[in-house]
Amino acid sequence: MLIEIETTIGDTSSFNKADEDAEAKPSTQQGSQFTVHRTNSFIRAHDLNLASDNGNLRRSKNGLVSVDGSETSSIMNALVSIGLHEATDESSRWSAISSTEYTLRNRAKQQIRSSGMGSWKNATCGDEVFVWSSNCTRPGYGSDYPVVKSRGIIPASASDVVDLLRDSNRVTSYNKMSIGREDQHVLTHHDSSVHRTSKCPQLGVAGEAKIMSSKSQPPFVRKPLEFKTLFHARQLDHNDGVECDGGISYITVGRSVWETPEGTSDGSDTTTTRCEILLSINLIREVVGPNGEKWCEITCITHAISPGGVPLFIGRKLGLVAAENYIKDIRALFQK
Repeated sequence: MLIEIETTIGDTSSFNKADEDAEAKPSTQQGSQFTVHRTNSFIRAHDLNLASDNGNLRRSKNGLVSVDGSETSSIMNALVSIGLHEATDESSRWSAISSTEYTLRNRAKQQIRSSGMGSWKNATCGDEVFVWSSNCTRPGYGSDYPVVKSRGIIPASASDVVDLLRDSNRVTSYNKMSIGREDQHVLTHHDSSVHRTSKCPQLGVAGEAKIMSSKSQPPFVRKPLEFKTLFHARQLDHNDGVECDGGISYITVGRSVWETPEGTSDGSDTTTTRCEILLSINLIREVVGPNGEKWCEITCITHAISPGGVPLFIGRKLGLVAAENYIKDIRALFQK
């Protein structure tokens, strides 16, 4: 349960002189040879319930906080908390597409909680891909845009799938709309690993965190879409409260970042349309395959702002199709 803490500050349209000086002076951690480079990135925090150690959260006028500040680990922990809640929420708020509704209705008639490979409610099996949509339950910026959830089995271990998703060099192998993705800034220590639960000595969080830049070309959109995202991946443990079958589980979270505290880009690339993702989640839970193999089920959450000029109802329809195809394309990659 998250407890909201009200915090206020003065004018932060330009974060103070000390931050500017720090930008020119990367910090180094003795003994680990770890250098922290300023990313000059800002992220929306209206729904993250953040508070700095001294109780004075430093927000811009538009509610953004610096990814380089003392709240970095809190940002990632808050995104994980929201992601786990959304991905494991099986309440009636979710509206299923027709094929998903048909399968779940039949299960209900037979009084079966789950006939999937996982023991949790609404688990999937075989070639099933479940897709739902919901209104956003988090008030504030972007809450008028729908949230899309999808779920399906991948014939690969959870560790193999999380390694695929974090590898920017392989994104075009499963994302047909992707033009490419690159890691701009790695925020966690080079010894940190998504496959260990030990925390990064610099950020105080487990796993991997980085700023990524990507481009894609969806249908019906003239210019390629550009995204800049804070990406964080970690292995889950029993304290995370996720229902699983004793195997390894991972989560990846993402949210767009911006070059200014006002939530705008620097405008350097006029050949693309800059887009915003408020939440991108992959919950990966290990299951046992039909012959005892280590397979996994992936649950994906996407909450995005439709590109300019795309009506909301069309954006929702495209989002549902993309959510289903995303899982099918990852599955196909491991079936080769």
